[in-house]
Amino acid sequence: MASDETSTLPHRMEVLYADVVLPRHIAKAFTYRVPPTLAQSIVIGRRVLVPFGRTVLEGVVISLSNHLAAEIKSASIREIRSLDHDGQASTLPPALFELSRKIAEYYVAPWGQCLRLIFSMAPQKTSRARYVATPQGRAALEAGLCPDYLKPTLDRIARRTPGILSSTLQSTRQGNVARGIDALINKSWIALLPMNNDHIDFQKPRRRRTLDEHDRQTSVDGIRPTETLPEVDSSWKTHVAHCLHSNHMRKLVLHAPWEHRLSRLVDAIQQTHSMKRSAIVLTGGISKTTWLKQSLSKLTGLQIILARPSSELDQWQPSQGQVPSIVVGTRSAIFSPLKSIGLIWVEGEEDPALKEPQEPRYHAREVAHLRAESERALVVLASDHPSLESRFDTDAEIHHVPQEVALQPTIDLVDLRNEPAGTLFSHKLIRAMHDALQNHAKILLFLNRKGYAGTLVCRDCGWVSRCDSCIVPLTYYREAGRLTCRYCGKVDRLPDHCPLCRTPHNMSPVGYGTERVEVEARRLFPQAKIARLDRDTLRHSASARALWEGAKSGTWDILIGTQALFRRGPLPRYGLVGVLHADSGLHVSEFRAAERTYHLLVDAANLTCPASTGGRVIVQTRLPTHHAVQALISGDPNQFYNEEFAARRLLHYPPVCHLADLSVTGKDLRIVEEAAKRWGADLEQNARDQDPLTVLGPVPAIRRRSKDHQQYRILVKGTALTALSRRIHDSVQKMEREYRKGRIKFVVDIDPIENG
Repeated sequence: MASDETSTLPHRMEVLYADVVLPRHIAKAFTYRVPPTLAQSIVIGRRVLVPFGRTVLEGVVISLSNHLAAEIKSASIREIRSLDHDGQASTLPPALFELSRKIAEYYVAPWGQCLRLIFSMAPQKTSRARYVATPQGRAALEAGLCPDYLKPTLDRIARRTPGILSSTLQSTRQGNVARGIDALINKSWIALLPMNNDHIDFQKPRRRRTLDEHDRQTSVDGIRPTETLPEVDSSWKTHVAHCLHSNHMRKLVLHAPWEHRLSRLVDAIQQTHSMKRSAIVLTGGISKTTWLKQSLSKLTGLQIILARPSSELDQWQPSQGQVPSIVVGTRSAIFSPLKSIGLIWVEGEEDPALKEPQEPRYHAREVAHLRAESERALVVLASDHPSLESRFDTDAEIHHVPQEVALQPTIDLVDLRNEPAGTLFSHKLIRAMHDALQNHAKILLFLNRKGYAGTLVCRDCGWVSRCDSCIVPLTYYREAGRLTCRYCGKVDRLPDHCPLCRTPHNMSPVGYGTERVEVEARRLFPQAKIARLDRDTLRHSASARALWEGAKSGTWDILIGTQALFRRGPLPRYGLVGVLHADSGLHVSEFRAAERTYHLLVDAANLTCPASTGGRVIVQTRLPTHHAVQALISGDPNQFYNEEFAARRLLHYPPVCHLADLSVTGKDLRIVEEAAKRWGADLEQNARDQDPLTVLGPVPAIRRRSKDHQQYRILVKGTALTALSRRIHDSVQKMEREYRKGRIKFVVDIDPIENG
């Protein structure tokens, strides 16, 4: 690498070297010589095309110097091909450049992969520019006037009537393309023209939907903006104004029902806009972003931009200084190239969809904190049920707006231990459904499929087998006939009787599917109009739109749904909501099981009409005393948060620590297992020598990419994030060096959402 010359700027007249990171799973940067023709225009953060092996890759310059590091030989240095001119913003703003570096450090990810996140959200220029051959250039080719060193490039451009993108042209390995292009432009033999230039006979590109067409298309899902909102109290307005005028990052957790969150979001956007500052609104699902954009456009009267890679940001023209001031999008919208950001609002901050599943596996909520620090912005983490990480964040202020008592439904509890084995619908639920149908009230039957057959439970007393060390339910493997802890790997045989109540042969898998519920509902209520809304029925867009439209318009007498119900905008309220097996999600081998179950129970209850209009929730469970169930019954969220936090603190799980989920993948089981054990041993050795770490595993992974890929997992706990990330960074570098030729992949996931 180029030597670190931070004290002075490199001299442009001397030989100049650039360190370039590439968008690959490669941690280090590569040093290239800067051609004299580029020395005056190349800067840190600039996108460039560089030779890499037998190909040409796009990279980003991260440093410049006139000196090489001592271990690098000048003869081995290759030259940068050219600057990249492929229609996107070609130089990163310093703030986003620094943000990408922080993400790389936080998530132990290659910097190049993090830079690619930034460029994915860069708006396209007015059009994607292409090189075309001019009439003079074509004439020079035909007359044989083109010099030999320019002929391959000019000939290639001339053969492509629509023109050729710069990046496509520069991917060739013939000669120095950048110098050739400059020479051809100077001779007026080629021109750089926009794709939609009227003077060039381009092939017609595929027609893209306009923004209005996009809105009309998504509106058929039956989700329209809310008409009225509750008033915002003066204390909120004053506090937001104070935060926006602050000269440092402020963090606020908004624990409130949806209508109150939306009204406060509208107010925060209007205040931010009045200060001529930008705002980013993040949410988990694409469907939610579309609905939210429509709602905010109507309620604020401002122009709202839907930000996704290659989306509406492309329709802005940054060359004319038009930068969208209010952006709504999914997790990648946090990288939107806005200036003077005053507000970053994370709606539904506990949503797992805010976590990127691929490298660099960032969480948009945490990246929002990083970006707000540099922008001195206000971060609002909004939810009807904040995550424990946000609820107990010592740096955040909590703003709680409880649901009005007048809007709360009646909640009844059914203890399934007192019902016959295998009961789907209790007598109380069946009677309530009969009454609701007679009164023409709509019914929602909610089933939490997350815990389907995840473990074994006693049908009489509700006992569940748990790991003695990790205190999570053991996962049931029917074919293998065993119970296994997905964290530490402990294996138990299947019990022939319940250890608690001693009832023999009474253990059964948890849960049942929505199809079985639908069959039973049709048997009990043959005259009712019944629909099922789950992942299977929503698979095809046409049927999904019809189902959502029916749900919104009240077409169905009985709607059977899973957590897929909560992935779009608000639905109408139901007269009766039946939660068929409230504790099924509690038996998942995951330390967040209780938290997620509580979230789903609250979401289901929020779809119920107020008690004053007959609204009723019936919760069926075998664990009626569990704090997730009791907190719902009492309407006191603090009951859940306090008990759950005490359990997390006792067992040392987030938010009292950070987790790292490490995996080793490959085709050879022996090598994978050996590498995983060596990795775990190396981490344990470091844990003894330095800051304390807890290393669990390695254990075989429950879910694998395919039967041909073997995978082992290691779970690491650490109190200090910086120390944890640094330790894992050093360790994974060591392992990748040792197994460079073993076709082994080492994966790091900091603060994982799903474990297994």
